[in-house]
Amino acid sequence: MTDIREYLQKKQKRPDREKDDFKKQIRKHRVKVFLRLAGIAAVLAVLTTVAVVQLKNQTYSGYVVVSTVDKPLYDGSTVKEYQNGYLTYSKDGINYTDAKGNAIWNQTYQMQSPIVSVRGQWVAVGDYNGHIIYNIDQNGTVQEIDTNLPIRSLTVSANGVVAAVLEDGSVTWINVYNPSGEKAVGIKTTMQKSGYPMSISLSDNGKLMEVAYLRVESGSMKGVVSFYNFDEVGQNYTDTMVSSYEYADSVIPCCAFMNGSTAFSVADNQLVLYEGAEIPKSIFQVLLSEEIVDVFYSEKYLGLVFWGTEGTEKYRLDVYDTGGSLVLSYPFSMEYRDIIFSRDNLIIYNEAECLIAGLNGREKYRGDITEQTYLLKALGGNRYLAVTKDSLDTIEMK
Repeated sequence: MTDIREYLQKKQKRPDREKDDFKKQIRKHRVKVFLRLAGIAAVLAVLTTVAVVQLKNQTYSGYVVVSTVDKPLYDGSTVKEYQNGYLTYSKDGINYTDAKGNAIWNQTYQMQSPIVSVRGQWVAVGDYNGHIIYNIDQNGTVQEIDTNLPIRSLTVSANGVVAAVLEDGSVTWINVYNPSGEKAVGIKTTMQKSGYPMSISLSDNGKLMEVAYLRVESGSMKGVVSFYNFDEVGQNYTDTMVSSYEYADSVIPCCAFMNGSTAFSVADNQLVLYEGAEIPKSIFQVLLSEEIVDVFYSEKYLGLVFWGTEGTEKYRLDVYDTGGSLVLSYPFSMEYRDIIFSRDNLIIYNEAECLIAGLNGREKYRGDITEQTYLLKALGGNRYLAVTKDSLDTIEMK
């Protein structure tokens, strides 16, 4: 017991200098650890930057087929990208196949002119002039919706909300159905009052709807873009319409939500971008004097195809970001089946050729791909999925 007391007494009598030295050693150790971690982080940041730059500037001279699965397409089939694979649909039905060629689900029907809308994991398909809509999730669970009126167009949100334009004599209805198939909203439109709905789109969460109308007043045409909010905010507005914009001497055949809060409308003479998760507002507008050939978009980019006006190239693709900045103006002559945006790459392809370019304008590849390609889908890195007439090929750019 005496030894312990003596030890404690000696410990209490230690000079403060020893305590300060101990604290300094701790601080010194912490500084070393911090500098070491900071150095590692800096090295990783440099390596990541180098890898990103190399990936953006990487070019390819050809490709190899890594794997192939015999998967013939039926005559009259249309192929559409979906989840980690693709959809195939025709007048007889629609099915989902994954990237390995496995059949995940199949829905049969009899339609004359199927209309298909895809958003996230949801697929909505209905027959033009029919009255049945099949709303299908990624597992193949189907909710059948009977509109009781002829269908003119439809769209689906990323959470399974469906909106459909329905003909009823001199009245056109825009009905909105929740994922369980129940009618949630019915908007009555007439040519005299609101105009005719040319295009409709839902936000990812299904709470906002964009409608492009064509209205005729005093013998002149007018384009109108209206936004409806089906959430609490919209209850404070007449018919839940929270904002609306009119464009004189314009016909607006295309409007769409790019993501949860960014939407656009493309008229025959202008492009307009809108922003807002509750009350969308116009944030960018540019008048166009050239004829628009096609429109393509992703969550981040919007591409307009024009006829080429300079040089020998047949087309020109102007790419805008969600803020309205012109990211790229790219001339090309390839006859295309589709144009897609994958990360910061632009991919233009047809049944036998492919062009890959970065959104910085640097061309990465221009050449052949698997013959009779109906769909080309980026898988990540330098790998792509090619759905051909007879097979499902995974190709790797070299």
